[in-house]
Amino acid sequence: MGLQMLKHVRIYTILILIIGLLAACGGPAQPEPEAGSSEADDTTTTAEPAADGTTNDDNSTIILRVGTGDSGEGLTPHQEIISKFEEANPNILVQLEAVAGNDYYARLLTQVAAGAAPDIMQIGDDAVPNFVDSGALISLEEYLSGPESLDSAIYLPGVFEPGQYNGDQYLLPKDYSPLAVYYNKTLFDEFEVAYPEDGWTWDDFLETAQALTQDTDDDGQTDIWGLQLPGPWTTGFEYWVAASGGRLISEDGSTFEGFMDSPETIEAVQFYADLYNEYQVAPPPADMSAFGGGNSEFDNGTAAMRIFGRWPQSGMLENPNIDLGVVGVPVGNERANVLFWGGFGISSTSAHPEAAWEFLRFYAGEQGAEIWKDWALPAVASVAEEAGFNDDPIEGVWLNELNHLAPRAYTVTPFWGNTADPALRQALETVILDPEADVATTMTTAAQEAQSALLDQQ
Repeated sequence: MGLQMLKHVRIYTILILIIGLLAACGGPAQPEPEAGSSEADDTTTTAEPAADGTTNDDNSTIILRVGTGDSGEGLTPHQEIISKFEEANPNILVQLEAVAGNDYYARLLTQVAAGAAPDIMQIGDDAVPNFVDSGALISLEEYLSGPESLDSAIYLPGVFEPGQYNGDQYLLPKDYSPLAVYYNKTLFDEFEVAYPEDGWTWDDFLETAQALTQDTDDDGQTDIWGLQLPGPWTTGFEYWVAASGGRLISEDGSTFEGFMDSPETIEAVQFYADLYNEYQVAPPPADMSAFGGGNSEFDNGTAAMRIFGRWPQSGMLENPNIDLGVVGVPVGNERANVLFWGGFGISSTSAHPEAAWEFLRFYAGEQGAEIWKDWALPAVASVAEEAGFNDDPIEGVWLNELNHLAPRAYTVTPFWGNTADPALRQALETVILDPEADVATTMTTAAQEAQSALLDQQ
């Protein structure tokens, strides 16, 4: 087969993957942006690269393009890091390209297919299998151990590994969040309930929620809820499965049956459904299609606890309805948590991978972390420690949860978004909405549907 024909085959293969990504719009959600971010700023400009896509008029100056899905105020730390890098490296200019919207991944892969992708691309851990399998990213292994090496030991536990796939490192960490339980001290104090402590159990969690679920005016209606749950949020639900001792997919990414319908998964689904229906300590989801169930009771001061990621924390700290506390997620059969993660990799279409690596190790290394720490949890351990995160009563909780991470199901298959995710979402909606639903039967059906869809993809 000639080189031209190989080129056409490669482009056709990548376009098929793009179609799959677009079809998987209901797949694992990107981590919710930090509070204060907004839609893409209309004033953000993106200059066109030079004719060869790599240099400006001065052929001694390299132009690197950086693609990001961040927008609005979320672009500020990128710009600050770029400015500092350019000061130290006057021969390299870095051009930030913000792409807002749900088609971010598809647009990047279209650029890859056209040979014109940004040199550095930001993606979430849910997209790593798709991007690696499509040939969109280069392995960082030779750079990590090369003359301009980077020691992975600088990172906090668990935040380096999500950039790996099939044994190779493809991305370095940008930001991340495990789950934790927010609690409103005001309500705990009002109803004389002890604050939760690290290492508490599912039983403790339930008892605390029951003690805080109150009908304050004796009209037969709940006025204060023990907790706010995130509805049929599939990527967050994986915590419950991991804490029960289960997993949703086999380690090799080939099998859902026996995992999504295992006794451990069924136990997790049953407990979650019971919080809504049998124990009635959580309000029903306000909007099943909304991220996190669409509820607002915790923000309004009418729910005592909320299990979620760190993303809305800054707004909660300024909310007059909330005297905020944070504690690790409760322990089930095992102590477990899950990580939501975003990182940067080098495009396979980059004409200057060495210069891209020089910027990447700055972007995701100690220098970059000094700026990221003002916007999100820093990935570099020394930066977190020097900034006082470890000893902070709130931030220290998030860092401690990194010691209990379970593997994410969507990181072992490129087909999660259009196989398991819709089946699991439907199962969760069923057991939340129908108190009479048989959980074991529901999960058996979900596993079969996911497995059938997976076979169709392969």
